Amino acid sequence: MILAAAMFLIAVPAQAQKTINLYVAPNGNDTWSGTLPEPNPEGVDGPFASMIGARDAIRVMKQKGAVGKPVIVQLRGGVYRIQEAVVFEHQDSGTSAAPVTYQAYPGEKPELSGGIAVKGWTQDGALWKAPVDFTGPRPAPFSALWANGQYRHSARTPNIGEIFTTGKKAPEIKSENSDELVVSPHNAIRFNKGDIQDWKNIDDVLIVALHSWDITKLPVDRIDYENDILVMKRPKGGWDFNHWGAGQRYYAENVFEGLDAPGEWYLDRKEKVLYYMPMPGEDMTATEIVAPVARQLVVLKGDTEAGKFVTHLNFQGITFSHTDYSLPPEGMNSQQASASVNAAFHAYGARYCSIENCEITGISNYAIWLGSGCQDNRIVRNHIHDLGAGGVRIGEMGNPANDNQVCRMNTVDNNWIHDGGKIFHPAVGVWIGRSSYNTISHNEISDFYYTGVSVGWSWGYAPSSANHNVIEYNHIHNIGKRYLSDMGAIYLLGTAPGTICRYNLIHDIFAYSYGGWGIYPDEGSTHLLIENNIVYNTKTGGFHQHYGRENRVQNNIFAYAEMDQIQRTRMEKHVSFFFKRNIVFFNNGRLLGSNWKDDKYVMDFNCYWDESGAEMSWKGDDFSQWQARGQDKHSIAADPMFEDPHAFNFTLKPGSPVMALGFEPIDTSQIGLYGDEAWVNAPGSVEREPSKLPEPYKPRLFSDDFENTEVDAPPANATVAGAADGAAVKVSSEAPGSGARCLKFADKEGLPQIWNPHIYYQPMARAGKIRASFKIRLEKGALFYNEWRTAGHPYKTGPSIRFSADGKIAASGHELADIPYGEWFEIAIETQLGMASTKTYEVILISPDGKEQKFENIPFLNSDFSTLEWYGFVADANADFVTYIDDIKMEMID
Repeated sequence: MILAAAMFLIAVPAQAQKTINLYVAPNGNDTWSGTLPEPNPEGVDGPFASMIGARDAIRVMKQKGAVGKPVIVQLRGGVYRIQEAVVFEHQDSGTSAAPVTYQAYPGEKPELSGGIAVKGWTQDGALWKAPVDFTGPRPAPFSALWANGQYRHSARTPNIGEIFTTGKKAPEIKSENSDELVVSPHNAIRFNKGDIQDWKNIDDVLIVALHSWDITKLPVDRIDYENDILVMKRPKGGWDFNHWGAGQRYYAENVFEGLDAPGEWYLDRKEKVLYYMPMPGEDMTATEIVAPVARQLVVLKGDTEAGKFVTHLNFQGITFSHTDYSLPPEGMNSQQASASVNAAFHAYGARYCSIENCEITGISNYAIWLGSGCQDNRIVRNHIHDLGAGGVRIGEMGNPANDNQVCRMNTVDNNWIHDGGKIFHPAVGVWIGRSSYNTISHNEISDFYYTGVSVGWSWGYAPSSANHNVIEYNHIHNIGKRYLSDMGAIYLLGTAPGTICRYNLIHDIFAYSYGGWGIYPDEGSTHLLIENNIVYNTKTGGFHQHYGRENRVQNNIFAYAEMDQIQRTRMEKHVSFFFKRNIVFFNNGRLLGSNWKDDKYVMDFNCYWDESGAEMSWKGDDFSQWQARGQDKHSIAADPMFEDPHAFNFTLKPGSPVMALGFEPIDTSQIGLYGDEAWVNAPGSVEREPSKLPEPYKPRLFSDDFENTEVDAPPANATVAGAADGAAVKVSSEAPGSGARCLKFADKEGLPQIWNPHIYYQPMARAGKIRASFKIRLEKGALFYNEWRTAGHPYKTGPSIRFSADGKIAASGHELADIPYGEWFEIAIETQLGMASTKTYEVILISPDGKEQKFENIPFLNSDFSTLEWYGFVADANADFVTYIDDIKMEMID
């Protein structure tokens, strides 16, 4: 009766108002009218207690025909805890003339939380513990925890960094027990003794493995301590372990034995007890520990099949927090962008809805997903941070089945999106799948481990339903964090006519191994326009195109990549891209990376400058040779005259020579957030290391006699690869060439790669005359070689010295002399690098008695070798044998 009377009271005064105003408050009651902002003195009427109460009341009002005006539901400050998502359907829609808005009460901060406060804490030594509830709609186990609003990660080992597997793959072992999983490279890894302990509850443990650009999170099946094999429960699909290298990175989480660092927690599922190690100064009697219960917070649930959409529904000024995304029993398989993870605020079949001036924080999944059938929605001026996965998703991974399911024309504007991927590391700041005509603009996106903005989700040249998307005026930075690989600030995929990437400021993009690009058109990227962007401080290049067709890259500034500045991977029969009116500015002597032989690209009116003064090379050509190939005919190699490039100020000074090329200055004043000063300046409150220039070009010369490295330790100045399965490269005192120590290679029969083990240095030598020397002692039957290589795939080889099993030394396939087995002798190699190279080298053999033999004019193995970026020693036999080397030295000579 109270509710019915309330509906009558609402309808009458509404006739004289421009809006219908309802209220929600923590001290409200869903049986009240909701027309009062606070309870009345009699305590019989006042605000609703929940958004659901307000939603249901509006439904009743609509049934009575009492809604013909905008409805504003104001939420009073406080925390509203829910265990399941608040769902809005077609019947909850507004209209263009009468939208329905859920917003914060003026001056107050309402929070919709999907978490519960954990109670009943008692101290247990250095730990605290509390019982957890395994009942309810979303029972434990949960995937995240927050202490006074700060994210806490589950107990892991190691606390920092990762463990490395010991071999390329686990042996394939067929189990005699038919109920056991067969051990294979797909579900098992080999570990070093001591890395995996006798864990208390292996059923609680997840193994998180990093596979280049994605991860797996898999439960443990069993641990074979005798053979050092860890077997995981894993569904079919995904990368084999060690696919991306001999040392697979991984760590274990929710490990009781790993609960050894402040801020960590462990959930014992058998005991139903939560353990926590407080941070220094954290008072557990006053600290609120929140565990997530709800998987989602708000769902806009349109019926796309029936064409009944959720429309004109707005959310303003509300904080959304605390969601869970617990994995299924089989865990999570490899997947790019953590694409299976849902969102805290999930819409499908939503039209003309908005999320504005809200905060989404402290969640386990993505923040917002505008999925199937979502059109003309706006995500504006939100603070989205502290994310288990990513920020905003638009569209689906597959094409829509009908017009009602098409997702398009959505806007993500003026949002601050940062600190994501805390649980699902490959998640993306803003992701667009099979969706078109969307605008991603004026956002600040930072601190993700994989990619800032990803657009496309179509590999190859087939027609795609992702086109005419615009990515503009965004500030994207601190992406990758040297954690995952094959990633970029802006990642593009597939045939995408009308897609534009312009006026973005991009910097500090660093991969773990390969990749770390500013703008990255990947597989099949076609008919893109990439213009007026500024990109600096990347690992592998400001621009990289894997493969694609006829993209236009114009009027951009690409500066200060650690490795190559511009990279092109696949050569195809069509034109890859048009690269015009760009400035490429660097300091490390590395301009073009990967494959440029075919000239299926158009480059002109560009400006190139290496401020280090190093000799510039266009993949082995000087500028005149490059221009003779038909490239960059009107381009220049000249200082573009930036105001202060070392402070990353790329404003052009008057008189810059690029103006004559038609280059248009790039105005950065409109890039990033806009609005009031506090909002615009808010990202500046994040403390991080300032951006640094990459090291200026200079050869990385070295000299190592191994006397200052401990016995059995790896060489201090080289990278060791393939030291597993009994193979090793370690400092030894067994047979030193001089002094007391040398470097011992132990090769083994049956290794997965015959070229293991090996070591390499990265001299980064570009020009000038260089001399490398080393002493070596070989045993009979040894297969061993030393090579000089460029970077990239395929690499080019210059000097190549091989020691064969039949007792010969050969240089670039030319036999030189016999090998003195069991004795130390010395080899020196001299050659000219850079444009002045004769494409030949000289070998000097110094026998044990000090006699020299000199061999001149030996041709490089590949005539287009010109720069030395990889200098390595490789044990190359499929047999058990040892080789010793000592006194490795590289120097520039006159």
